[in-house]
Amino acid sequence: MKKIIPIILFGFIANKATAQNEGTLTFMNSLPQVVYSNPAIVPKYKFSFGLPGSSIAAFYSNNGFAYKDVYKRVEDTVKADLPKLYNAMKPKNYVTQALQIDLFRLGMRINPKLYITLTSTAKVYNRLMMPKDLMAIFVNGNSAFVGRTATLSPKAESVTFLETALGGSYQIDNRLTVGARIKLLKGITNVTTKNATVNLAVDNNYGLTASADMDVRTSGINNFTQSGFDFGSSFKNYFSNNGLAVDLGATYRVQERITVGASLIDIGSIHWKNNTYGYSLDPSKANYTFAGIDLSKVINGDDNYLKSLSDTLQNKFKPTEGAIGSYSAPIPGKMYLSGMYQMKRNFTAGAVFFSEKFRGRYSAGLTLGANKHFGRIFSAAASYTVASNSFNNLGAGMSLNLAPVQIYIVGDNLLSIALAGKELNTFVNNTKFFNVRLGLNFVFGWDRKKKEEKEKNADESKRNLEPARDEDGGIRRKMYRNYTPDKKKKKY
Repeated sequence: MKKIIPIILFGFIANKATAQNEGTLTFMNSLPQVVYSNPAIVPKYKFSFGLPGSSIAAFYSNNGFAYKDVYKRVEDTVKADLPKLYNAMKPKNYVTQALQIDLFRLGMRINPKLYITLTSTAKVYNRLMMPKDLMAIFVNGNSAFVGRTATLSPKAESVTFLETALGGSYQIDNRLTVGARIKLLKGITNVTTKNATVNLAVDNNYGLTASADMDVRTSGINNFTQSGFDFGSSFKNYFSNNGLAVDLGATYRVQERITVGASLIDIGSIHWKNNTYGYSLDPSKANYTFAGIDLSKVINGDDNYLKSLSDTLQNKFKPTEGAIGSYSAPIPGKMYLSGMYQMKRNFTAGAVFFSEKFRGRYSAGLTLGANKHFGRIFSAAASYTVASNSFNNLGAGMSLNLAPVQIYIVGDNLLSIALAGKELNTFVNNTKFFNVRLGLNFVFGWDRKKKEEKEKNADESKRNLEPARDEDGGIRRKMYRNYTPDKKKKKY
């Protein structure tokens, strides 16, 4: 049974994974940004700060198809290959892109137990869900749906916001450390799909009945489609969307070499009220039965027939547009579970399970990795990640610590690029999951706390083994600290 459970977990991750998380970053405790995955983790440096652009992160995932599945090469020409794309797609295909840029960050150890952070970050998150049945209409026509009803539900999500966060971690005792971060959010633009459904029913005579229902809400988007819109004069309105979120985390040292951690990241939402605009379809009106085209009227050039048909479809399925009231929408929430084993001093190996929940969609991934500190100058990590139905994600992390300057790069599929070499096109064509974070920090005070504690404990143990002495410095027989004399006398 113990062998079956990991196999089931691994299969679950492989089928559900498309989360935008950073597994390798959790191993890089030389970086101040390690707190982004768990606010209870304390970085190696006692003090750090970053200027705009000190940390830039980009993410991409696709749980269905890769770029190679989109096209085919005919001699020297690249053409779209829809049948090939259709065969590679999953029932629901989630394509996700995200971007994060640090505008400011500050981290410092106040005392041996308390570490605080102050950060400001710009974040962008875009996600599109494409059902496989929608592509089937273009590839196979409606013949595949004869006698049944296909439900198509494409969805789009997009959010851009600024985040200002104040956080800290506190060491309760030698085993437990807790952390939290509270975030003030300022929404800029948003697209959220409350509902989008298209039902296609095909009868045995190939008659097609279509019905649709849609509720899409936006904020800050419609303005840009209006002629004469001046963003400069409306700039302040784009910071009127307020939100709140929290990060919670903890680490626990199970044994001297084993530490586990858990965290919840970005648990919150934004209330949108600037330039809110909606697009909707009423299912009682958005429906139509299409029996076919009268070819005789087409051949005879009956333009009124075709125009009437076009107008009917347009009137039936044209979304109702208009200003709407304010609404609230969540931001993508994440969870991390980690386990680390210190194999040797400055060498750690472990695993990170991460997941994301957003708009009812749950996704997960797993990273196995190791980290090594080569003194204070250089730190490196290597990892293997299962995510987005792909199993070839080799990650890496490197930081060059030339205090006060620290240069770094870390990513969950970064090592695959280096191994690709001249075959970079092969990597691009096959990858379905990728993230990278890079930048420059200013750091001071490499933390020697663990080393000092170890030396202190060693000195204490040595003192406890020393014999007690009298006032003249002589050893008092049978009076040692932590020493119990043998009461049996030796017989001669």
